[in-house]
Amino acid sequence: MLKISLTEDEKDLLKETFNLALGQAGDKLARLLKSFVDLSVPEIEILEAERVAQKVLQDTVFSISDSVTALRQSFFHETHVDGEAIVIFNDQTVQTVAGIFGIDSVDGHSQEIEIMLELTNIIAGACLNGIANQLFNGDMSFKPPAVLADKVDLTKFVYGAFQRSQLKWDHTLMVKITFNLKDIQFKSDLLIFMSEQAIESVQKALQRLLSEM
Repeated sequence: MLKISLTEDEKDLLKETFNLALGQAGDKLARLLKSFVDLSVPEIEILEAERVAQKVLQDTVFSISDSVTALRQSFFHETHVDGEAIVIFNDQTVQTVAGIFGIDSVDGHSQEIEIMLELTNIIAGACLNGIANQLFNGDMSFKPPAVLADKVDLTKFVYGAFQRSQLKWDHTLMVKITFNLKDIQFKSDLLIFMSEQAIESVQKALQRLLSEM
């Protein structure tokens, strides 16, 4: 049984840290797509592996029957922080982004995927580097993003990707942020999962920052 739990002060500081990091991610996304980005307040929770699928569906910005494309990017830091970022887009968002970049959605599916991989790099990279710089005074390291699901029913994807047997940890620090663009049809869920060991490292960094205030 995991003994780590964050105090209210630690939760508040972590939420503030994510808010600052999200500003960087939102700014990069807005510049690329030329539209104002509306970001949700980060939802941060330590979860048992058995509850992850339910939590993802419960708080998603999408309809549970939406067809989605999901991309994953693993990250790590020398302070024993590791985890995965998963970015989910629905078909309408993929088509919107393809249109912005002049891609014919009939013949250019591989090009659509390339663009969504790059968006994943931008969204996850900017956010996680913002976190790492605030907590650990240095950038995260990343593996290249990869396609986790391509035009799959959201419910089927979630219960396939997050079933207990697929998860390497018993507990995770899960962070969920929703991206919406004001002027175009674009919405996305960013899910961040950190391992049990990473939770300890994050908590130590939060305690250090709190002691310096």
